[in-house]
Amino acid sequence: MTELVPGQRVELHEPVVELRLSGARLGDLSRSLGGLLIALDQHKRIAPDFAPIDIETRELRPGAGYGPNGEICLDLAAVPPQVERLIFVLYLAYGGPAQSLREFERLSLSVGQYTVTMDLAGRDESAVIFAEVYRRGQGWRLCSNGQGFVGGMGALLSALNIDFAIPARAHRDVGPSPGHHDHGRDHRPPPGTSYTGSGFAVDGRHILTNAHVVEGMSKFDVASDQLNAAAELVFVDPRNDIALLRVPDRPLPVACSFRDVFDIHLGEDVIVLGFPLQGLLGSGPQATTGNVSALCGIGNDTSVMQFSAPIASGNSGGPILDQSGQVVGLVYSSLNKERLRDGGINAENINFGVKGAVIRAFLATAGIEPRVAPSGPPRGRADIVREARAFIYRIRCEA
Repeated sequence: MTELVPGQRVELHEPVVELRLSGARLGDLSRSLGGLLIALDQHKRIAPDFAPIDIETRELRPGAGYGPNGEICLDLAAVPPQVERLIFVLYLAYGGPAQSLREFERLSLSVGQYTVTMDLAGRDESAVIFAEVYRRGQGWRLCSNGQGFVGGMGALLSALNIDFAIPARAHRDVGPSPGHHDHGRDHRPPPGTSYTGSGFAVDGRHILTNAHVVEGMSKFDVASDQLNAAAELVFVDPRNDIALLRVPDRPLPVACSFRDVFDIHLGEDVIVLGFPLQGLLGSGPQATTGNVSALCGIGNDTSVMQFSAPIASGNSGGPILDQSGQVVGLVYSSLNKERLRDGGINAENINFGVKGAVIRAFLATAGIEPRVAPSGPPRGRADIVREARAFIYRIRCEA
């Protein structure tokens, strides 16, 4: 491998090149690192046939795919002719353990036979242009860039004079992040690890919660006002962050009811129940209220909705109820407002829930037919919460 110094430009002779990121601290801090491959046309605008690739979601584009170990594979001959330049960008993605890009210390990007290395230990930037691949005549060239931006991705995009919505990272309030895989890394919590989440009964034996609540754990206990029992994990959908627990020894006295129609309305009032901050706020369930503030999630993900009811660590897996007490969603995640503030962004109560339609499709796959009912007239919040306490559960997980 030939290492390039910042600003060096070389010809790329291979028809297919792989972009592979490496670093000693990458495994520990990868949840804090965002990456984009941005394609620009001859007018230095985002190429219409090649939307920016978020390296976490592993999207495909013409001429761009992924190898077996997560590396980006560029077939330069198949890249759309409108694309003049491909820019590889790294930025601090709030929601992970790192506070700054300097914590990564040193990162290297291999592009074909070349390596671009960046020493971040003494740098204060939160976004960098790592490298560029661009057309030159009939071929392609690689440039080692290294330009950093203290103002983060907003400053970087402003410098490039392009407008693009940065893929935000959802901060899961309990447990590890679902769907995130570091190759060769063991995600199982250390023996003796324990934490709590929330869940709710969907029939006489099963309790629904988040996949990230139960990920890597081996022992589960569920508790409500009426029941304490051991449970077993029977079904997991990590893509939609849903998991199903079964209580084998005792029947669950009450199950929830789902709204019979899938429509969710922007601005609709909702009630969220769960067991946040156990040991700090007491052992009983907590109820908060808000409204549906968006009908999709990060990156226009239509499987989730955004709501404003406050949540905290431990709310994951709890139900989202409409004003007649029917389940319309499952608490999923929230944006980490402290890290957003560190990046100069002010945001409050930006929370996400899996939509009822996705939940019911999951349950159908598991062979469960939950109770459904039409949404009736609005009821008093106290009555709804009183009724829901019979089917919500605190879930204790142990490794």
